[in-house]
Amino acid sequence: MKIYRNLVVVLLFVMIMSFGVVFSWGPWQKDACNNEGSCKDVSNNFTVPYCVNSSVDRALDCIFPSLTNNLSSIMESSKNSAISLGDFGMRNVISQYCKDLLWNWNSGRIYYAKPNSETDSWDWQQTFDSHQSIFVYALCSSFKAEDTEDGDDMPFIEDSDYSKNFLSTVFIDDAEKIVETLKLKQKSWWKNLCDLNDDYNINDCDMSIYATEIYSAIMSDIFKIKYAQVLNVDTTEDFNSEDNVVQFMSWYFNYFKKDFNELNADYPYKQTIGVLQSNQKFYKRVLDTVKIINNSELANIALESRCPKNINMAGSDVIACALHASQWVWSTITPSFVTLIYNEILNYRVFEEYISKWIEKRSIVLEKQVDEKDVKRFLSKSLDIQWYVELQLEATKYALNWLIDFNMTYPFHIWLLLYQEIMMDFRDKHLSPIITLFYSLSEKLQNVQLPN
Repeated sequence: MKIYRNLVVVLLFVMIMSFGVVFSWGPWQKDACNNEGSCKDVSNNFTVPYCVNSSVDRALDCIFPSLTNNLSSIMESSKNSAISLGDFGMRNVISQYCKDLLWNWNSGRIYYAKPNSETDSWDWQQTFDSHQSIFVYALCSSFKAEDTEDGDDMPFIEDSDYSKNFLSTVFIDDAEKIVETLKLKQKSWWKNLCDLNDDYNINDCDMSIYATEIYSAIMSDIFKIKYAQVLNVDTTEDFNSEDNVVQFMSWYFNYFKKDFNELNADYPYKQTIGVLQSNQKFYKRVLDTVKIINNSELANIALESRCPKNINMAGSDVIACALHASQWVWSTITPSFVTLIYNEILNYRVFEEYISKWIEKRSIVLEKQVDEKDVKRFLSKSLDIQWYVELQLEATKYALNWLIDFNMTYPFHIWLLLYQEIMMDFRDKHLSPIITLFYSLSEKLQNVQLPN
């Protein structure tokens, strides 16, 4: 598992490096990209990203070691913590995960990027940030608690309007309603094992299933949105198949610059247009099945901003442009989209690391309190979440590869249909009148002395 984890991190680094070239940086970027100092220092208390470039990989130094060491130190030292290891339950693990990765004041934020020499700033398209992770925000806001001492009904989200609304527009409903949407309740007799009101510590909540359902739903929505974009179906609102056909033709084959009626009348492409319209209507229905991501709202945000490359963005703007910037660059697979995918993978993996680390330490305490079989049963939870994570990462890898293939092959498929219809039109309208003459001329020019 350690080898697999390192491989994922290395792949992240390679993916980032694959989009860029060697940059010339300003003085502040050289400071951020040096090899000295802690992640907190080089990022100026996480107000700017720490650096990844051709010679420095701060990500490998800052992600897993700092986060897992932070959690381990809390669990191992009761002197420095308000609770002992024996009382450190699942609620505390999730709380620590959310505080480390999502809250503004904590130093556990995952925040690194590549410098952009053109703007003398960081490239938002290649910025990894746990504050801008759909998974982190969805997981942390899905837990609600009533009658808390401070009156806060979402204890794992920082109590500020900024934190609570940072990614709120990303979701169709309020983020905490995903429990109902994704059916995340785990019932046992009269209570929900994953409800803070029914079980304060939620130690019996199967987080391998709970977190995986959230991650899986997010990935499913993202890939539905991007698959539809290949066919120039951006949203389900104001869907007009004729306009989408013209936009698709002008996007991939920019010599088509007419409206639908002219396109349909002047060119022999009725069969191809029919296939394209049918496919677009199918993916419009696919977008109707998106569960938690507010695709229409994000498309409007991207349309208003036009997703400029030379301006740093944050929050919902980053998610919107990662999903919809392709409308202005003529490519569904953009650097910002790939970064979005790997950002979600990374934060999902970090959550698995938190749970596994907690199970490992907690089992030491349980060995002194319960039967050996119960300890083994508890340790099996770590294997469960590792298995789920590996399965989801494999599925994400295949989904991304299939999207890349679909993005490359579907326009070619339409082009072949266009070519086929052009040839058929030439055969029927222009070749038929002269083919008889060719046959007649062939018969006349035959050598009569040759036997039949």
